[in-house]
Amino acid sequence: MRQPIPHPDFPPGVDPPGPRPARAPGSGARIWLVRHAEVHADFEGTAYGNSDVPLSKTGEEQTRVLGARFAALPLELVRASPLARATAMGRAIAVGARAPLELAPGLAEVDRGAWQGLPTAEFRARWLADREAFLADPWRWKGHGGESDADLFARGWPVLYATLEAARGGTVVLASHYNLIRALVTGALGLGARASFAFRNRPAHAALLVDAPGGFELRASDVDDPRGVG
Repeated sequence: MRQPIPHPDFPPGVDPPGPRPARAPGSGARIWLVRHAEVHADFEGTAYGNSDVPLSKTGEEQTRVLGARFAALPLELVRASPLARATAMGRAIAVGARAPLELAPGLAEVDRGAWQGLPTAEFRARWLADREAFLADPWRWKGHGGESDADLFARGWPVLYATLEAARGGTVVLASHYNLIRALVTGALGLGARASFAFRNRPAHAALLVDAPGGFELRASDVDDPRGVG
């Protein structure tokens, strides 16, 4: 199963600050952040980033199953990354819930710049070589020349906010990718670096962000069945 590329370990006592928490309108809307399913084995072990890679047979089944589980929820809208693996998840959820589906380029996965497509071991080795720069400012670090977490948040947050407004206090879905989802959660809650990189959301799993009156709340993460989740 695909796992996030491990970040350089934070030294004891080191927790670089993250962004300030994003403003929450307090509408009560519920936003499911759904990660695409398992990708084809040919791409396991590579830092494929925002390349458009296909699902595995298992991933296709995971997509079908999770889409069927979302059918039990009344959804106002589903927005999805245009990358095929996330579009498939968005479509399955939208069809199951009989909700409109829109594609949003802002939900695509991280651009890993010059390191994209490297074996994950080599990617991590390069990351470790740039450890000091990363630890100085993880939120804005982009030593590979691609996108930082701050960049991901800057392009993904307008999509989330517009979807929040369209929710009218109801429930919506964003079908996307691990790093984009992590950046949205980090920015919504103002997480420090340790908490941000500790966040987990496996393929075909989801996190629930709520636009609560006192600020955004992460009600659930890494769940494979949204039914009955408060």
